[in-house]
Amino acid sequence: MSKFNTRKTGFDSGIIAGNLTDKAGKYSDYELLRRVTLANMLFESNYYQSADEIMKQIEDLCYKVAGEKIIELALECRFEQKLRHTPLWLLILASEIHDVSVKDALARIANRPDMTIDVLQMLKVRNGSYKMSKSIKKGLAKAFDNYDEYQIAKYRKSNMEMSLVDVVNLVHPKPTAKNEQALKGLVADTLQPANTWETALSQGADKKATFERMIGEKSLGSLAILRNLRNMTEAGLSREYIRTALSQVNSYWLTPLNFLAAQRNAPDYTAAIDEAMEKCFVQEKIKGTTILAIDVSGSMGSVTSSNSKFSRMDLAFAMAAAGSYIFEDLILVFTAGSDGERKGKHMIWNGSKGLGLFTNYSKISLEMGGGGIFTYQLCEWLKENGYAKNAERLVVISDSQDIDAHYGLDRKPDTSPYKASYIIDISTQTHGIKTGNWTAEINGWSDKVFHYIKALEN
Repeated sequence: MSKFNTRKTGFDSGIIAGNLTDKAGKYSDYELLRRVTLANMLFESNYYQSADEIMKQIEDLCYKVAGEKIIELALECRFEQKLRHTPLWLLILASEIHDVSVKDALARIANRPDMTIDVLQMLKVRNGSYKMSKSIKKGLAKAFDNYDEYQIAKYRKSNMEMSLVDVVNLVHPKPTAKNEQALKGLVADTLQPANTWETALSQGADKKATFERMIGEKSLGSLAILRNLRNMTEAGLSREYIRTALSQVNSYWLTPLNFLAAQRNAPDYTAAIDEAMEKCFVQEKIKGTTILAIDVSGSMGSVTSSNSKFSRMDLAFAMAAAGSYIFEDLILVFTAGSDGERKGKHMIWNGSKGLGLFTNYSKISLEMGGGGIFTYQLCEWLKENGYAKNAERLVVISDSQDIDAHYGLDRKPDTSPYKASYIIDISTQTHGIKTGNWTAEINGWSDKVFHYIKALEN
């Protein structure tokens, strides 16, 4: 992390991803702030922008957006997009710039003990010390109301220069019935380690026996199961045990990328991982026929952020996998083309769905040509080939590099055949494809973007 300035520059440019289009959709300051935060891995650069540039944009826009709206956005970042650091940073900015109370929002958002450490580290990055406003201090103290003995024991140590006991000594949380003994033990350094697989192995327990015991107890967390499939295999667990573990996966906080990472580590268990993914993401199907178009252009092959192992293409495919569970009747389309010829290319996919899509990942990308997305040509192709006729909605997942717009053609994609149409933008570029003929431009990359569509239509 590095310290960022507080310049208050404006946003009079309409440049979209790739700096290709001089004129993009017009956004309010709040909409711009949503774009640059909802798909953001804080302090990390992405394909188009450096971390410093992104951080400056977030701060500049926070001066233009009311403090209460920033708090509202922070809550959305945490609970809808499942981001960890960005919502905390937004609360720090809201408190500093607008002097609004972030106490209650911080207590809700910091629902893991280590997030209180994150806040203090961010304050030091920003201001050079752990000095904090009264509302941040009260919010951190109140956050401890959420934690029980297991959570406090699990996160008592940190890889950073600060640990949980330092937070307690700085903010002095008021003990509750469920954390009083844990806080006493934490301060006195007598708190017993939590029942985690890391703790057991550090104490010399057998890896195979530990995993089998915790699977039998159902005490292994959902994310821990997904992250340890390879460890379980190497430890000699039977397929039955591993499949049993996957059947226990069920968490609100998982994202499509968590399941993709698991599948890459343990491809032999793709079917069971698919079943777990469907269980986590499907609450109620989105009715009707949906055309889901996935941008497989060259820029989508870049990593989502400087510290990520996943590309935007990985993310789009993972979201397509989730969409195959959520949409009642899905027509899956892959789209890209040739920038030089200014011609889009599109393909209907009738092969495997779910995580099985990744079996054909490279083939699909190469076949489509690797150019940008051509939204006007895509919509014309869907009409000409009869796919638009019976579809209720069109959903496009892209990173906003619209080549049709780049060449100054005065034509917009025809979305009139659909009751609703959406661009899901998985980039954090300041401006996007937004035009008046899309029902909504949606930012983010969790399964919640699909549930947002359902809520919007209802």
